[in-house]
Amino acid sequence: MTERAPRTTHHAPPHHPSPDRSTRRTRDEHHHRRPSPRARSGHPGSPGTPTAAAPRAASLGGAWRRFLLRRAVGLVINLALLVLVTFLIVQLIPGDPATAIAGDTATLAQVELVRHQLGLDQPIPVQLWHYVAGVVQGDFGDSYKYRAPAMDIVMTAVPYTLTITIAAVLLLLVLGLALGMTVGVLTRGDRHRWLDVSFSAVTGLISSIPTYVLATGFVVVFAVLLHVLPPAYSPAYDFGAAAVLPIASLTVGGTCSVARIVRRETAVILEQDYMRTARGWRLPALSIYAKHMLPNLLTTALTLSGIILTALLGSALITEAVFAWPGLGGVIVQAIAVDKDYPVIRAAVFVIGLISLVITLVIDIILGLIDPRTLGEKRG
Repeated sequence: MTERAPRTTHHAPPHHPSPDRSTRRTRDEHHHRRPSPRARSGHPGSPGTPTAAAPRAASLGGAWRRFLLRRAVGLVINLALLVLVTFLIVQLIPGDPATAIAGDTATLAQVELVRHQLGLDQPIPVQLWHYVAGVVQGDFGDSYKYRAPAMDIVMTAVPYTLTITIAAVLLLLVLGLALGMTVGVLTRGDRHRWLDVSFSAVTGLISSIPTYVLATGFVVVFAVLLHVLPPAYSPAYDFGAAAVLPIASLTVGGTCSVARIVRRETAVILEQDYMRTARGWRLPALSIYAKHMLPNLLTTALTLSGIILTALLGSALITEAVFAWPGLGGVIVQAIAVDKDYPVIRAAVFVIGLISLVITLVIDIILGLIDPRTLGEKRG
């Protein structure tokens, strides 16, 4: 019997896709993958789309609206407080307007009659109500002495005060920036230590001198001793020449204060990475300091300008008395010390406060245009 040979079973090897086919299929799937709905719809937030900047612009616009709304509400509140302060402040002034108008030889009945005519015998709440009702209409009452609208008398003096004050602010900002930047650059990295110490000592000493003392010293030196400038305002002198000493008196102290602050800011900015990179690239000095450093100092300078201008309005009142300058200083001093002219005092204080509020608002807007981060919004 013939022996049958055993059957051999052949098993097919498991099927593995070749590397070429697998790689080609993966590449095809990746190539033909459907775009996401966000990419198909051209979502503004997707990078590379033309409208990527739209949310940012909308956020900036909303920030501006909220900023202006806050400032408008704050301005209204400050104006209301200013009106209240201008009414109450005259109550603290010693003396009686009725006695000043009637004269020292007037009888008690005559003084009481004048007080009744001025409405000073009415209760304080009634006087406040009449005052607020008049201010809303732009009427601060008539001057007790001149029998003319108090605001007209004040507005006649305002241009003289603003002339020397604004000129002084512009000068001290330019000079303070230039001086502070120069000393800051020269003393970078503890160089010229003697210059840094001398600069701090001299500017600190000058900035501590009261404005009226500087004004008196300038009169003695330039008017009395040297005879190069007029000692006071007078129609006999040229207006420009007569304004030099008042402007200089307001400028010197402020220049030293600004220079000290700018010098410290310059030292900080010079150590920033971008300034080191600019120096490493050997950029020209004009490009480094004027193009890269100065814009960063302007924010500080503008912030200081609002504070300084507000302070100079108060200093100008005293300086005008030294130089007989026909500004608000002379009007307020005459109204308080001699005439006890309540309407003029209230109108003058209100105008000074209003100027300060408007200047602060304008500077805040300029700062927002230069650096939107100052709007108070957190944006990524």
